[in-house]
Amino acid sequence: MNNIQLQKKPDMDVTLVRNVFLDEYMPEASGEFVKIYLYLLRCASGEKEISMGRIADIFEHTEKDVTRALKYWEKMQLLSLSYDNEGNLTGIDFLEPSPKAAVLPEKPAFVAPPKVPLSPDRIAELKSHDDMEQLLFIAARYIGRPLTSTEIGNILYYYDSLHFSTDLIEYLVEYCVSKGNKSCHYMEKVALGWAEEGITSVQEAKNSTNLYHKKYYSVLNAFGIKGRGPARTEKEYIDRWTDTFHFTLDIIEEACNRTIAKTHSPSFAYADKILEDWSKKKVRHLNDIKPLDTEHAKTKVKKQPKTIASNRFNNFDQRDYDFDRLEKELLNH
Repeated sequence: MNNIQLQKKPDMDVTLVRNVFLDEYMPEASGEFVKIYLYLLRCASGEKEISMGRIADIFEHTEKDVTRALKYWEKMQLLSLSYDNEGNLTGIDFLEPSPKAAVLPEKPAFVAPPKVPLSPDRIAELKSHDDMEQLLFIAARYIGRPLTSTEIGNILYYYDSLHFSTDLIEYLVEYCVSKGNKSCHYMEKVALGWAEEGITSVQEAKNSTNLYHKKYYSVLNAFGIKGRGPARTEKEYIDRWTDTFHFTLDIIEEACNRTIAKTHSPSFAYADKILEDWSKKKVRHLNDIKPLDTEHAKTKVKKQPKTIASNRFNNFDQRDYDFDRLEKELLNH
């Protein structure tokens, strides 16, 4: 097999890329991630202004796709991302590629600290703190009755073992009560979930709960489902639409609306078929759906049977089948 020689002109306008990136990082990365990294290098070398929306438009991605690429290169220790107090991306710094470690070790699984009964002396010590005494008072007001020994022990566990601040514990109680659940078991489940996410502040907790509500409850609302949270199977469908298909909520809600219009019921399976088809057809924005609708309408017209002239063999009332109703019956079975 013949070798190929590469040559370039010395006066070419170029963007420099480290050889270690080309040799050790690029082969294992997604092609879309590589394109975004190279584009960022180009913008940095030319001092071009960028934004998440602009990058998404250039590569016909969603901003979530761009964020996923940035997070990947941050994990590879090639980028350092900085944010403002509201969690908005404000800066991207390029880091020196290291030839020694292209892949970081996986984050170890979260293991909740054991709930060891606190000694009376330790309980007395914790409760003697002014902020803890105030926290227990506020928690009792939220719950609407004096705290049980189990509830006090759990609050001290969040403080002593999970290392939650008193402000975060207060928000934990407030959040659970606002959800209509004062159970200490439910509160502990939420607390352990926050600990697993690495949440250490009230703002981080609010961002996490807001994201959960926006993601799942937007879909439930689109289906007309009120007064309850998503079931496990429903969560799996929604996670598939956002994490596997990478659809934004406006596209998912459009699929839900079409499902209701077609089946007159909140069918997650039917909506999944719509979104799976859109995913195969590379839908990324709502505007991408309109050409598909137009093409579908043309195909439907072509498939309509020709009108048969009236004669003595067919001069009678033809049967008028309700195909939408039949489709619904098939889906229900």
